[in-house]
Amino acid sequence: MSQVSLRKVGSSFVTTIPAELVSSLHLAEGQKFEITSENGRLLLTPVDEAFSEGWRAYQEVLEQYRPAFQKLADL
Repeated sequence: MSQVSLRKVGSSFVTTIPAELVSSLHLAEGQKFEITSENGRLLLTPVDEAFSEGWRAYQEVLEQYRPAFQKLADL
């Protein structure tokens, strides 16, 4: 287990991810993460851009055709 420090940079706070973790988790520079907190812990989840784009498209289609999908579900 590694310990890292939280630093203030401008109006944000930053920390580092040890190189060993970056390598073992196959992370890359510039990669995006979703950050959440759960039970007092910070969780970083890598964002899959292709999945995110597909999910947004799904949500748009679902909203646009919601009445038709509801009729199909009622059959």
